[in-house]
Amino acid sequence: MKIWFSFIEGIRNIKRAKLASTITITSVAFAHLLIGVFLLFSVNINQIIGDVRSKIELEVFLEADLSVKSGRSVEKKIIGLEGVKDVKYISKEDAAKRFQEEFGRNIYEVLTFNPLPSSCTVKVKKGYRNYSFIKKLSTEIGRIDGVDEVKYQKQILSLIDRYITIVYAIAAAAGIILIIIAIVLLYNTIRLTIYGRKDLIDIMKLVGATKTMIKRPFIVEGFVEGLFGALIASVILYGSILLIKRYIYPYVVNAVEIYIILLISGATIGIIASGMSLVRHLKEI
Repeated sequence: MKIWFSFIEGIRNIKRAKLASTITITSVAFAHLLIGVFLLFSVNINQIIGDVRSKIELEVFLEADLSVKSGRSVEKKIIGLEGVKDVKYISKEDAAKRFQEEFGRNIYEVLTFNPLPSSCTVKVKKGYRNYSFIKKLSTEIGRIDGVDEVKYQKQILSLIDRYITIVYAIAAAAGIILIIIAIVLLYNTIRLTIYGRKDLIDIMKLVGATKTMIKRPFIVEGFVEGLFGALIASVILYGSILLIKRYIYPYVVNAVEIYIILLISGATIGIIASGMSLVRHLKEI
């Protein structure tokens, strides 16, 4: 019964201060919409970078006079290294066939001999597809007897690892700032509501109402305003993504987890802001 009373009073608080509540809900919605955009951006960037990383391979060129048996031996040694997912051995004959498929001409029509070296294509496991590890792996492979040269996309990996951290740091900083703004807005709204109900709070104290009973409606108010603001942001974000997928870019990743995070964030911020305001301003009344 007490909880139900607190819930009803919290809703009434919102109705009594319609303008302040509307401004707060709108502000929270806007802040969470931006947070949602940052989260969505991060998810899609992760997806794109993950796709790029998954295509990163090491080309291991073997010594020109290495036999097929020795080449297979090198292949086995490489597959035993940490982080290696798969190794494909390509003999000189296979290299000649690939040349013909790509260029439409037989290598023996161009030259009287096959100058193409045997090689191994190395794929790396997920979680190991970063510049520092692949550089280390390249060095280890280069030490194997029979290996002539190891090549991989150094520049692409280096750029990804260098700038992705900066992008995430900026996104995280922006998200923290937006969360702080949302907390401040809710904090001030609850504070105004407390002062606006000063007489009622005094009466409740006189009739023996506990601090918990006085605080609950304000906690409910903050919870509802935060949750509702986040819900509005989620609906706008979801609708925008559907339009983007339909008319602009169909491959946008629309993760359900983003909306769950937004709703939890809105409700949590509402409770935190209410609690902070109550601790400080109820003492002044």
